[in-house]
Amino acid sequence: MVTIKDIARSSRLSIATVSRILNKKGNYSKETEKKVLRIAKDFGYIANLTARSLKTGLTRTIGIVLNDFYLQQYPSLISSVFDVLRTHDFSLEIILNSNLNECSRLLSEGRFDGLLITDINVEPGELRELTERAGDLVFLGGDIEREDVNLVEIDYFQGGYLATKHLINLGHTDILFIEDDTNLFFTQEIKRGYLFSLDENGIQYKEPLIIRGDTSSPTAREMTGFNAVKRNFRETSFSAVLATDDKIAYGALKAVSEEGLKVPGNLSVIGFGNMSPSEYIVPRLSTVEIPISQMGELGAEILLNNITRKDSIIKRVKLKIQMIDRESLSSKPA
Repeated sequence: MVTIKDIARSSRLSIATVSRILNKKGNYSKETEKKVLRIAKDFGYIANLTARSLKTGLTRTIGIVLNDFYLQQYPSLISSVFDVLRTHDFSLEIILNSNLNECSRLLSEGRFDGLLITDINVEPGELRELTERAGDLVFLGGDIEREDVNLVEIDYFQGGYLATKHLINLGHTDILFIEDDTNLFFTQEIKRGYLFSLDENGIQYKEPLIIRGDTSSPTAREMTGFNAVKRNFRETSFSAVLATDDKIAYGALKAVSEEGLKVPGNLSVIGFGNMSPSEYIVPRLSTVEIPISQMGELGAEILLNNITRKDSIIKRVKLKIQMIDRESLSSKPA
C-alpha cells in the first residue's frame, strides 16, 4: 500500500510537508501542492480515513438535514455549505425529511461530527435531548425558541413586512397574498409580516385575498400564481400581488398577460427569493432577496469552529433581507 513516505521520497520533500499538503493544513506553495497531488494521483494514493478518524476522533463528515423544498428551490444552500466544508477537508452528506429523534440517533452513533438542521418542525421539549450536544449542531432557519442551541436564521417576517409596506406606500391597499406551503416556517413568517404591515397602516385584511399554495408537483408553484390571479380577477378587487416565492410570481405575471393587462400598469407584483430568472423575465420582477447562501456559509463555519476548536459558545444570528425594486411595481392605478 502506498504511504505518505513513498510520496515524500518520490517528490524529494519532507514527510511533514507532504502530510500538510495531503491534509490541507499549514503553509505551502501552489507549485509544491500541484507536484505532491500529481505524484499522489500517479501512485493511486488514498488517504486512510479510518486511521485518521481513530487518531483525531473525527469522521470529518457533516450531515445536513433538510426537506425536499430546499433541494427544489434553493440548491445554493447545499453548495454554499459544501464549499466551506471542502476548504477544511470535511465531506457533506444530505439527509432528507428527517426528524429530531433521527438527528439525535445519528449523532449518538458517531456517524457524523455534527449536523446542520434546516427548517424542521420542533415541538416544545423535543430539543431537550439534543441540548447536551449543542456544539455538534446548528439550526438553519426554523422556529427555535430555546436559547441554548446554535441558530442562523433569516428575518422572513421583516421581508413580508417591508414588501407589504412598499406596496402600501405606492397606494395599494388590496394586496393579493399568495402563499407557498403553509407548513413551512418561512411562509408563516412572511404572512405574519404581511398582516402586521396591513394592521399597522389601518388596513383590514380580507380573507379572500389570502391564497394557499399547491406544492404537489415541480410546476405547482407557477400554477398556484397563475390560477390565483385568473380566478380572482373577476371575483375579488386587488391592485397588487405579493407572492412568497418568485416562481409563484412568474405564474401571476403569465395570468396578467393572458388577461390582456400589463404589469406594472394594471397590476404590481412582488416575489420572494430573487431567483436568477427574475432579473431576465419581462418585466423584470421586483422581489425580496433571501440570503440563503450566506445562511449556509455561516452555519457551516459555526459548526466547524465548534468541532475543531471545541468552541462551546452558543451563536444565534438573524440575517436581514433586502428589497430588489425592478420593473414590476408602480403606483396604484387611478
